[in-house]
Amino acid sequence: MQIGYIVMLPLLGTLAIIQTVVGPRLAIFQVRPDLMLLAVLAWTLFNGGYSGMVWAFVGGLWMDVLSGGPMGASSLALMAAALVAGVGHNRLFRSNPLTLMVAAMLGSLVYAFVYLGILMVVGRRVDLLETSLQLVFPATVYNTVLMFVLSPILYRWLERRELDPL
Repeated sequence: MQIGYIVMLPLLGTLAIIQTVVGPRLAIFQVRPDLMLLAVLAWTLFNGGYSGMVWAFVGGLWMDVLSGGPMGASSLALMAAALVAGVGHNRLFRSNPLTLMVAAMLGSLVYAFVYLGILMVVGRRVDLLETSLQLVFPATVYNTVLMFVLSPILYRWLERRELDPL
């Protein structure tokens, strides 16, 4: 079942609001999960790179509107992560259950470093080493574990979707 663009816009907006409101409550040692990133990565693995890039762009715009960061930074970072996850679509995803976790790990790293790079380009001061140690690597672990926990649900949804394509 392909979600149309009319449904995608409010769905990703709702997810961005949930990440903004609920995300801080899910923090462990001040590290929050990246729910939008995980949704984009899973969607890319299920539906391919093109669809994942559209989700990344739209979801990133929603995140930028709510975050106050540079407009387009989240979109570019999410699109880079979706590009990485797009490699796993069909070829690896269906044959290896660890693909979701690898996508979460690599996607989290790509997303974080592209976003930090954009912040540095627009003139924000970023201590890359400290930020990596305190936020990027712990968030990568958190996202990977969260994807592991969600993977049975996602695989079940994929199986159901393949059996009932309507």
